[in-house]
Amino acid sequence: MIQQVENPILEIHDLTVSYDQSPVLWNVDLSLPEGKLIGILGPNGAGKSTLIKAIMGLVQASGGYVKIFNKDLEQVRNRISYVPQRESVDWNFPASVLDVVLMGTYGKLGLFKRPGKKEKELAHNCLEKVGMNAFASRQISELSGGQQQRVFIARALAQEADLYLMDEPFAGVDMATETAIFQLLQEMSKEGKTIVVVHHDIHSAMSYFEWIIMLNLHLVASGPKQEVVSEELLRKTYGGKLNLLTKVTDLIRKKEFNPLKN
Repeated sequence: MIQQVENPILEIHDLTVSYDQSPVLWNVDLSLPEGKLIGILGPNGAGKSTLIKAIMGLVQASGGYVKIFNKDLEQVRNRISYVPQRESVDWNFPASVLDVVLMGTYGKLGLFKRPGKKEKELAHNCLEKVGMNAFASRQISELSGGQQQRVFIARALAQEADLYLMDEPFAGVDMATETAIFQLLQEMSKEGKTIVVVHHDIHSAMSYFEWIIMLNLHLVASGPKQEVVSEELLRKTYGGKLNLLTKVTDLIRKKEFNPLKN
C-alpha cells in the first residue's frame, strides 16, 4: 500500500542508489505530507539510512530524483535539518555543548557573521527543550552517548527548519530520554514541522508515528499508520523474522495500538 499525496513536502521518484554496482535502494517512489511525524522502518541493511542520505544529497543516486517543497535540494537546503547517526560523528572535536548547538544557527546567519545574543538565547532555549541546558559549557566529548544525541537534536532545533530528517535519534538513549524526545517531536509536528525518523523498533513505532514507510531495498508501503501496519506488509518488510513480529501482529489482531492524536 503506497499512498500518494497531493502537494507533498517531499517527493521521491524512481530513486535507485547503488554501492559497488549492488543496489541498496531500488526504484523507490513515494510522496510525504506536511506536518506529520513519519517513521522509516525495515530490517538491518534495508537502506533506511541510505534513503535519508540520498534525500540530503550525501550519497549519489544512480537513478531517479528527489523534490523537496517541489524544488531541488540546493534551492531549499536552509529549510532542512539533518541529524546523522551518532556513531558517524567524531565526538572528540574540541567544542562545548553550546558551541555545537550554535552551529545550527550558521545557515541563517550567513558566511561572515558570528552568533550574537539572539542566537545564544535560541541555543539555550533549544538545550532547555532537550533537558541539556545545565551542560551548556561542557565539552561535547565528556557527555554520554544519550546526552550527545540530545545535543545534536538541540542543534537541529536551532536551525528552525521546516523538514527534519533524523537517522536513528533514539539509538543509545534510555527509555526516559526516548519518551522525552518523542514528545518534543510530536509538539513540533503539531506546529506544522515535518519530521522523518529512521527507527529500528517496530513495537514503539506503533505508538510514535502517524505515517509509516516500510522499506526493504524497495518500498513495501508508505501511508497513515492505521492503513499500512498489517501482518502481511510486516512480513513482506521483515521476511521470516517471526519472533520480531509476534508481539506486533498480536497487537494488530487485538487492535490495541491507537493512531496518534493530531
